[in-house]
Amino acid sequence: MLRVARVLIWPALLAAALFLYPIPYLIFGPGAAVDLNQAIVVPGRTPPPGRFYLTDVDLLPGRPAYYLVAKILPGFEIIRRRDLVPPSMSDRDLDRVLVDAMKESQTNAQIVAERAAGLHVVATSSFVIVRAVPRSPGARCFRTGDKIRRIDGRAINDQGMLAAVTTARPAGTTFTLSVVRDGQQHTVRCTTFRYKGKARFGVTGAFTTETTSLPVAVQFKLRNINGSSAGLMFALQIYRTLTGHDIAAGRDIAGTGVLAPDGGVSAIEGAREKVHAAIRAHATVFFVPRQNYADIKGTPGIDIVPVSSFSQALRALAFAQRGVSLRR
Repeated sequence: MLRVARVLIWPALLAAALFLYPIPYLIFGPGAAVDLNQAIVVPGRTPPPGRFYLTDVDLLPGRPAYYLVAKILPGFEIIRRRDLVPPSMSDRDLDRVLVDAMKESQTNAQIVAERAAGLHVVATSSFVIVRAVPRSPGARCFRTGDKIRRIDGRAINDQGMLAAVTTARPAGTTFTLSVVRDGQQHTVRCTTFRYKGKARFGVTGAFTTETTSLPVAVQFKLRNINGSSAGLMFALQIYRTLTGHDIAAGRDIAGTGVLAPDGGVSAIEGAREKVHAAIRAHATVFFVPRQNYADIKGTPGIDIVPVSSFSQALRALAFAQRGVSLRR
C-alpha cells in the first residue's frame, strides 16, 4: 500500500508544479470573434445588414504547463507579466481589473455612439485615487477616493493622461488640479517628485467615466469576455443600430481598440491573435489601433485598417461605401 502511495504522489506533484507554480509570464492564446448582432441589444432597433465582430484572446496565467503549450503550438504568444501588470498584482486582482475594464468600455462605447448619433449625453471622466506612496507629494495632496477631473485646465479623458502630463515636465513642477472630494469641488496644487526615474505625484488609481444622461439603455449579452479592447467595435455596432445606417457596405467587419469617452482609440494587447480570430470568422476588414498596426501589417486574407479614433473608423467605412479600397 505504501509503495502505491509513493507511485501516485509523483504524478500529483508534477501536475501541481505544471499548473499551480507561478512563473513571470502571461500567455495569450487563440481567441474568438463574437457577432455583435447577438451580443448587443438596442431597444426598439434592429441592426442593418452585415456583421460586426469584437475579437478577443484567451488570457492564460503564467504557469509552466501553459508556457510549454505556447512554445510548442502555433497561435500563442508569451508576454512578460511585468510588461502588462504591476508586480504586486495577483491573478485574482487582474481578473477584477479586467472585469471593471469591460464595464468601462461598454460605458464609453455608449457615450461615443450615442453622441455620434446626435443624442444628448452628459458624462464626466475622472482619475480616482486608490493609494499613494508614503511620504510622496500625492500622499499630502490627495485622499483615497478623490476624483481628479482636470489638470492645468485639461479634462482627464483617458487612463494614461495624468501620467502623460506629469512626466512631460521636470520633477518639481507644480500643477493645478480640479478634484471632487466627498461630493465637493476643490482646487488642489500639487508638485511632482522623481519616482522610479520619472516625474510623478506618487499615486495610483483608476480611470472612470460617470454618465448622468444616457438616452438609450443599451444591453450587453456577453459571457466570459473581459478587458477594455472591445470599445471601438461596441461603439460602431451601437451607432449603426441606432441610426440604421448600413455602414458595413455589405462587408463583415471585425476589429479591436480601447475607446476613450472622447472617441480616441488606443493600443491593445494580442493583435496577432485577434486578427486571426477575425479571419476565422470570415471578416474582410479588421480595424486596429494605429499603435498596433506594425504588429499585423500585411496579414494575408483581410484588409487591415489602422485608426486613431471612432470618427476615423466611420470615415473609412464611408470611403468603402463609395468603392474606395480599405486596404492599407
